[in-house]
Amino acid sequence: MSRIVGIDLGTTNSAIAILDDAGRPKIVENAEGSNITPSAVFYDPNDHSNVTVGQTAKDYDSIHPNFVFQAFKRGMDQAGPFKRDGRAYGLEATAVELSALVLKKLVRDAQNRVGHIDSAVITVPASFVDEARRATIAAGEQAGLTVKHIVNEPTAALFYYSFERSLGGTVVVYDFGGGTLDVSVANVSGKDVEIVTSKGDPSLGGLNFDDELLALIAAKYQAQTGTALDTENTHALDRSVETYKKQLSTRETTSVQVTGGSGGRQIFDVSRAEFEAVTAVLIGRADMLVEGALADAGLKPTDIKDIFLVGGSTRMPMVSAHLQSLFKKAPICNINPDEVVALGAALYAGVNADPSQLNAAQASSVQSMKLREVANHHYGTVIFDTSHATESRLRVSVVIEKNTPIPAARTRSYYTVNKGQTTVDCVVTQSSTRESDPDFVRTIWSGELGPLPPNRPSHQQIDVHFSYDTNQVMQCSFVDVESGIKQEVALGMSESPSAGIDLDKFTVS
Repeated sequence: MSRIVGIDLGTTNSAIAILDDAGRPKIVENAEGSNITPSAVFYDPNDHSNVTVGQTAKDYDSIHPNFVFQAFKRGMDQAGPFKRDGRAYGLEATAVELSALVLKKLVRDAQNRVGHIDSAVITVPASFVDEARRATIAAGEQAGLTVKHIVNEPTAALFYYSFERSLGGTVVVYDFGGGTLDVSVANVSGKDVEIVTSKGDPSLGGLNFDDELLALIAAKYQAQTGTALDTENTHALDRSVETYKKQLSTRETTSVQVTGGSGGRQIFDVSRAEFEAVTAVLIGRADMLVEGALADAGLKPTDIKDIFLVGGSTRMPMVSAHLQSLFKKAPICNINPDEVVALGAALYAGVNADPSQLNAAQASSVQSMKLREVANHHYGTVIFDTSHATESRLRVSVVIEKNTPIPAARTRSYYTVNKGQTTVDCVVTQSSTRESDPDFVRTIWSGELGPLPPNRPSHQQIDVHFSYDTNQVMQCSFVDVESGIKQEVALGMSESPSAGIDLDKFTVS
């Protein structure tokens, strides 16, 4: 029997899980015997078809940094070659291609342990925009998978928590990973999970804390030596910045050693208090996200029964401290925060699997699990507003509201403005907050409906239909009612340059 799996495709680390024969979700180790695989890809500078994925690829960063790609999940909404912070790489590769290589590694390793895999549920941040969701599906398909569903990471994590323990009431999932932060509010009754709202920051994660810690190290080095720290060309740290950060989660100080350059070998301490001081602004952004999610749900901190921690960045003590201060109770983290999303994705895969794919134990373990998600953005179109006597202007008309239970389908009718009008400009917009000004929303598609029949009067009805599925992917159409002329909207990634890599030819390590 072919396995269906759940995959947490993370910014810094990824994991794959199955439902075992007893119906319990289980992480599948990679070829190196680890539950977690770094989301890193290394292209051999001398032979770009020789590609390494995982921990070995990450280790190459100190030797060939311009050929090691990391954090490319942050570029999933980009159609072109992936770039981070203006970094020049030794070749071009898209985030979709790089993600496909990580997925290929996960699946190949898992197949060697559990048998054939041909379909998967892949997780995404709740804040992912439509392009990034479609790109994730595309990456799975490039890796040879049938992507049955995508599911939001905090939702998957809560799905697992509800499987493991009896839950009841309104809860918060605080999902703080390497690249993103999502805060979801949900009502839970046993294994019945209903998402109320989610709020996310796609550019706030552990990587930002790494950057601030490196800046702190650089400042201390310059204060001690009088020279600037240059880790790209001159100096070397005895450990990665990420390692220093992890050490500061378990101890009050860590020792940093710098070699190279005219200053010679330098050793100095960095304290947790110093690290927390330089990252206070980041924690402030995180606190605002929590407050925003509660406001969207119309709740106060005292309305929340439990707070569940997800993602490796929640290991920083200041995260738990801030949440405890806000909610007046300790957050819960009794499951490995790096693994819980993949485990929940495996359960979600089981809930949505064809019954023929499950044995009796698996079917029994998921039969009572239910999930109800909501739209995480406002989706609308741009219309010409003539309601004001003194002026006419363009404004956004929302068709599907944020926090609408999904799947959802909505149709709204609009009307042509001019006599003899033969074309209609069609726009699909997306925004995390409700906006009427087109300058404050993202345009995710624009096109034209027409040519329409000539010589008609104004006020011809145009129906705009949006449907939003359980993968939180939008389908749209614009229809001239009288003539039946329709413009179907293809919301997908545009053509992007390819590195020309054969996904079947790379080193699995």
